Amino acid sequence: MLRISNDDAQAFTVLFNLYKDKVYTIAFKLTGSAFKSEEAVQDIFMKLWIKRKELPEVDHFTAWFYTITRNHLFSLIKRKAARENREIIFANKMPSICNNTDEKLLLEETEELLKKALYLLPPQQNKVYRLIKECGMKKEEVAIELKLSTETVKVHLAKAMKNIRNYCLAHMNNPLIWIPLFFF
Repeated sequence: MLRISNDDAQAFTVLFNLYKDKVYTIAFKLTGSAFKSEEAVQDIFMKLWIKRKELPEVDHFTAWFYTITRNHLFSLIKRKAARENREIIFANKMPSICNNTDEKLLLEETEELLKKALYLLPPQQNKVYRLIKECGMKKEEVAIELKLSTETVKVHLAKAMKNIRNYCLAHMNNPLIWIPLFFF
């Protein structure tokens, strides 16, 4: 600890290698995310480096270090909960765009517009679009099914989606149809 407090990077590396896996495991159990766990390890050891001058005064390093780790991870969890709470409050405060009758009419209008757009697609784009979007097939599966390369399938899908959007934008009567168009 004395060597680390005197800015010895090699001693810090030894300490890091000794504790990093334990910190990662605890972080992963709490967050369920490899990325957040790795980020937590970096943040915690950064805090340790920043507080390195205090290390000679620490009687029980392991307890002190796990307290820093625990506090950091609890802060992460609190921030996540607060963010999720804000999102829920925001969603609940959003006014309903339509009543059920309006929603049904909007859905019917959108479906009719989509049917017309699909009818006008070139046959290959139509097949690719339907297999991926309606049947839930992966691009690789469609490529095998239609005896095309995966890149060709991607191009057909991109063109199909562009054509559908363009058709719908040119023929829509209700601006609320824009909302579902962004999910194609």
